[in-house]
Amino acid sequence: MFKKYISILLLILAILLIIAFTLQPGSASAALAMHFVNVIAKMNNKLNHTTADWYPFYILVRKFAHSVEYLVMGVASSFFFLAWEKKHPYLLAVVFCAVVSICDQLSKIVVPGREFDITDIPFDVMGYLIGILFVYAARNEWHKFKQR
Repeated sequence: MFKKYISILLLILAILLIIAFTLQPGSASAALAMHFVNVIAKMNNKLNHTTADWYPFYILVRKFAHSVEYLVMGVASSFFFLAWEKKHPYLLAVVFCAVVSICDQLSKIVVPGREFDITDIPFDVMGYLIGILFVYAARNEWHKFKQR
């Protein structure tokens, strides 16, 4: 029963993480992405002594942030459905994450400076599929290890 409660807590935390980032005004979201770009740009300049046009990298940081958020969601939803549902837990995790991703994009319509961006969805999908596949692979390896 303890695993079930932990799985609920992890799922709630993952959902709250996504909500927190979704409800950020566009300016705050852009500033957070730019902070990461600046850190990496400074490291690059120290290592390579070069400057580059960082705008394409800024766009990638913004897009891959979706993958990181949804990787967490994929892991949390996998644990949740493994704890609560014995039939098709990974399929349920995929469906759940897809619904959350679409709701996330739709909710951005009402947040100042944000918009529904269809190009974010593939990065969401990539993140939650990697998270779900990670749990699947780790669980299989754990079962193999326990059988030795």
